[in-house]
Amino acid sequence: MNGQGSGSGSGARDSAFSGALAKLFPDTSLLNRLERMKVAAGSRVKGTMAGKRRSSTLGGSQEFADYRPYAPGDDIRRLDWNVYGRTGRAYMRQYWDEQELTLHVYVDISPSMNFGGEQANKLRCALQLAACGGYAALSGEDRIAVKLFGGPAPAELPALRGRGSAARLFHFLAAALEQAAEQPSFHPDDGLKSSAMGEGTAAMQQQAAALTMREAIAQAGQLPHRTGVTWIVSDAMYEAGIENTLLSLLAARQQVVFLHLLSPEELNPSLTGELNLLDSELGTGKEVALGSRLLEQYRDTVNKYCNELKQLCAERGALYFFIDTSKPMEQTIQHTLLRAGVLHSHS
Repeated sequence: MNGQGSGSGSGARDSAFSGALAKLFPDTSLLNRLERMKVAAGSRVKGTMAGKRRSSTLGGSQEFADYRPYAPGDDIRRLDWNVYGRTGRAYMRQYWDEQELTLHVYVDISPSMNFGGEQANKLRCALQLAACGGYAALSGEDRIAVKLFGGPAPAELPALRGRGSAARLFHFLAAALEQAAEQPSFHPDDGLKSSAMGEGTAAMQQQAAALTMREAIAQAGQLPHRTGVTWIVSDAMYEAGIENTLLSLLAARQQVVFLHLLSPEELNPSLTGELNLLDSELGTGKEVALGSRLLEQYRDTVNKYCNELKQLCAERGALYFFIDTSKPMEQTIQHTLLRAGVLHSHS
């Protein structure tokens, strides 16, 4: 009976993992390529456990430091078989000059992110980017931590390590995607229907929308304590706080990568005529007459904002990348992140 119970539980876990994987990776072949990638760190590498990176500040080459317990996904070539033979327990060797990197991914889950339709939804794209970066980090013996900010219910996934932790990462991100699916999504044809939300949900969304980006990120948890890499994945639709966010993370010794997501409908709207445009965050509306001249002004404003954000990141020492959410995720990884060196291949 115990064996059957265990098998049943294992089967349920496998089924749940498969479901989470399918939501984030419709094409699982991308996972195989991510296993051969790692997160680029520049000179900001300093950790607490053994990894595949040489620290620029600690010890000499292959200088032994300590042992640590084996974790699922660790490279067994680093396992000390002599210790295992004496104790029956698996321990990994650590070296002062080999330290792991922690990748922190901040994912914007504000209502404006749930836009773009089935094929170009910004939130889905953001969570997939977090899954890709996280899986590359775990496969490269680094650590991944995720924070969801900007919504009525911020959430945090503490740092994970080892490829065996990928299931926890995918479950966390898939759950966020499922929760978003239960909320009204915003399409050009209908906008936000205030009647579709309860008063409590609408009030929480309006309260969250009033926050600056820095305040929203602060609600999601503390800033990183150790030097590392931080990705911000957002549509950047905040009235204020983006510069303060960059400065705070840079002061926390992070190499900051800003992944700016917009959908095609936001870049080049197909709307025309007299319309009541509804704010997806606040639920307020404004009647406008959309013609070719106003749409041209809108496109110019969007392009100007993207360029200003790119310039701000450059001036503050952060990296900026624009991402069109209609592009396949494999293309975004290959042609944007890998080509720019945010991720890089390893043997």
